[in-house]
Amino acid sequence: VADWWGKLQQKPLDAGVKGFWTDMGEPAWSNEESTDRLNMKHHLGMHAEIHNVYGFLWDKVVTEQFEKRNPNQRVFQMTRAAYAGMQRYTFGWSGDSGNGRDVTDGWDNLADQVPMSLSAGMGLIPFWTTDISGYCGDITDYDEFAELYVRWLQFGIFNPLSRVHHEGNNAVEPWLFGEEAENIAKQSIELKYQLHPYIYTYAREAYDTGMPIMRALVLEYPRDEEAANVQEEFLLGKEILVAPVVKEGAKSKKIYLPEGTWIDYNNPQKQYEGEQEITYNAPLNVIPMLVKKGAIIPKMPVMPYIGAMENAPVILEIFPSEKNSEFTLYEDEGTTNDYKKDEFVKTTFEARETASEVVIDLHEPKFSGGYKTDEKRNFWLEIHLKDQPKKAFLNGDKLKNKKLSKLKENWNTNFETSGYSYDSEKKILFVRLPDTKAKNSIRIAK
Repeated sequence: VADWWGKLQQKPLDAGVKGFWTDMGEPAWSNEESTDRLNMKHHLGMHAEIHNVYGFLWDKVVTEQFEKRNPNQRVFQMTRAAYAGMQRYTFGWSGDSGNGRDVTDGWDNLADQVPMSLSAGMGLIPFWTTDISGYCGDITDYDEFAELYVRWLQFGIFNPLSRVHHEGNNAVEPWLFGEEAENIAKQSIELKYQLHPYIYTYAREAYDTGMPIMRALVLEYPRDEEAANVQEEFLLGKEILVAPVVKEGAKSKKIYLPEGTWIDYNNPQKQYEGEQEITYNAPLNVIPMLVKKGAIIPKMPVMPYIGAMENAPVILEIFPSEKNSEFTLYEDEGTTNDYKKDEFVKTTFEARETASEVVIDLHEPKFSGGYKTDEKRNFWLEIHLKDQPKKAFLNGDKLKNKKLSKLKENWNTNFETSGYSYDSEKKILFVRLPDTKAKNSIRIAK
């Protein structure tokens, strides 16, 4: 039967399809009222006994048959029927949520998505998604639904897989909800793309260890009793805390901060000490986000799709701390299964701050297998610094102070330029240097 199914599913793949959405794998029927499904007999036993494993075996067959007929290609699969072990084969998703125009309340459905996602992660299902905007219910007035659409999208971009989905004939493209919603949606989607290197690094950790990308606070702070009770916020990896707004009309959000110093990602001049609750100002265009002091966040430029910009620079957004901090960036080829053969590269970055200087170390990359990064590319550092630095040095040599526009010019085609520029309004020091595939040290004199 598996081989028969594999032959059938290969036909759409040969026509250009890239993956499968295995819906209704409980299984579900359209005529449920007239079907006594619990008394149906399967090869393994009665449906009441094996219905969970049915969905699991379907996912297993889809993946194994794909890999059999498409050597060394990555399969994409998303499924609704969840069972232990499914994470080896598929993304999970939270099922058919509602937007308030059916039997369920849209805002309640949105609020439920946060603990559902975190529960999935704690149940060893690290790759998870939700129907952004709510699946069920007609959209009769797009202006009326704009707020729910925006807030759901602001949460959904932090899912490992982000997708807007709705039933029937209702389209859910951002521009249908008005100019404000469209602009906010664009900003949110661009943020998802910028954070791709960070998220992809944690995707590798999830593959290796089962540790989820979206993390309940208690996973990182198990001794914090308050963290154990938090339902509406989460950590994206270790360094970023997200608290999506999930209540209609809300313009602020109460956020519990675990131990440490936390920096407002939207206004980095604001810092908060942990182990307290704060009230975060969150008008419709703001996603409540904080980063741990000391964080090093790898990013990429905004682009229409992953890989659209050749030789794109590696962007490092750095929030220096007096304690030494580090982040190890993971990169692989991106489309094949060579990562399973440990063909990748890891690059460690370190940062530390003293009263007189900030030091950033970019260590020599550690290659595994035959994978190589782009032969030529740049590093672009965005270092949060309160005051204009006196000088900046690269490997002991003084860097030139340049205009920001000039420094950024041809950043994916010119690999000979280095220098720095300070933005006194944003209080960010920008540093550019070529990726030499060797250790580089930047010292900034305050």
